[in-house]
Amino acid sequence: MKHQKVMSVLLAAAISTAAVMPASTYALSKGDINNDSIISADDLTLLQNYVLGKAELDKSQSEAADINGDGAVNSYDISGLRKLILSNPRSLQFKAVTDRIQSGFTDALKKLDIQAGGTVVKSTDELKKALSPYFSETVVKGYTDKYDSSFFKDSVLMVKPAFFDPEAYKVKTAVVKAPCGCSSAYAGTYVPSEAVTEYMNIRKEHNFNSESLGKILPGQKFTITYSDGTYGHVNINGVSGYVNMAYVTKIAEPDAKYTAIPDIKINSVKYKDGKVTVDAAQFNSSAPINFAAAVIVQAVVARKDYYASQTNWTVSTTAPPPTTTTTTTSCPYPLAKQKLDQVGWDLKSAFNAAVIPYYGPNDFPKDSKTTMQWYADYGFKNGKGNCYVMAAMFCEMAKLLGYDAHQISGRVPLKAGGYGPHSWVEITFDGTTYVCDPDFAEETKRNGYMITYGQSGTWMYQKDSVMS
Repeated sequence: MKHQKVMSVLLAAAISTAAVMPASTYALSKGDINNDSIISADDLTLLQNYVLGKAELDKSQSEAADINGDGAVNSYDISGLRKLILSNPRSLQFKAVTDRIQSGFTDALKKLDIQAGGTVVKSTDELKKALSPYFSETVVKGYTDKYDSSFFKDSVLMVKPAFFDPEAYKVKTAVVKAPCGCSSAYAGTYVPSEAVTEYMNIRKEHNFNSESLGKILPGQKFTITYSDGTYGHVNINGVSGYVNMAYVTKIAEPDAKYTAIPDIKINSVKYKDGKVTVDAAQFNSSAPINFAAAVIVQAVVARKDYYASQTNWTVSTTAPPPTTTTTTTSCPYPLAKQKLDQVGWDLKSAFNAAVIPYYGPNDFPKDSKTTMQWYADYGFKNGKGNCYVMAAMFCEMAKLLGYDAHQISGRVPLKAGGYGPHSWVEITFDGTTYVCDPDFAEETKRNGYMITYGQSGTWMYQKDSVMS
């Protein structure tokens, strides 16, 4: 019994360090006892059960189990198989998780090199120590609750925090000109100058003799999109026109635009010479954001497959995006651009511009077979249209503004019963998918801008297909 007990400890130690590697590496498939073309903990378990008298091996299995070639299968072969596995490089099976953290991280992350900071943890206490320098107590508790003591009974966790500064991904918009010749170089937020004591006029044309369409009061903020230095394009309270630049004061530059701040993807987890290396890479898959972002990358490996004296992370990085957009001579949605030039390059203004009088005779298309651009062009040219037309107009403008926007074809309930065809726009922003439905706003006179599925007072949307 004593000998058997010692043997069990040895076998358990061997199994705890097992890993997966091709059996074809060795002559006569030494170690591949169960003949599944890999050498793994399953083979060690089978060998253990045989030595303890709990399993039988046939002739070919016995040959594969005789690692040292002495004609006998015993605990020495367990030790030999262990050395065989540990002396050769191998890939580990893993589960990858990447979480983006928008708040609750400390300034220490800003100083963290992208290649540094990765570690392996085998207990909840070790995980807490690994994350505490970089994240708030609340964030750390969320992870220690997720990876509790029961998790660490079967797994080890390789974890790496990283930080991405949005300033490195800020895009400086190129100066462009409106059809009238005005330049976007003047774009920004303005207020009437101190010389304006009562109001300033919004003119219909680029001159002070043209008709006044509305008034801007002292202290009232507004946006100028283009200007020739004398008159600037404005859209305020639904009124589009021009203001005299001699009577305005700029208080802010246009909101910055950003390219997608990357996440980190794990490509492989490999063992070699007593070390485990996690190979990862940046990838741009997220919508543009303008806030600092930390990510916590996690690789979960079965405890029985992990054996190493240390864990290293290598992260292939990409150069920051260019700081200036490239000026192109063509636009994918020229009519949408013209409309944005008129109403202002703003998402809410674009939505309001897509709320047009409803037009939908029986022979008018109401399906996804007709292209988004056909619907949009019809609306921009005719100033009327059905739900597909309104959604297409807004979707084109939202895409030009840089939003992750898609036109949806689906159905909504009818008052008479059943469902009827309908189209709207989905916009994914900051991890949430919103519904933008100009036709809902047109028909009900209620808000259809940036609502959510199932929101009280809205329609019950049944999504069938994505048109764009």
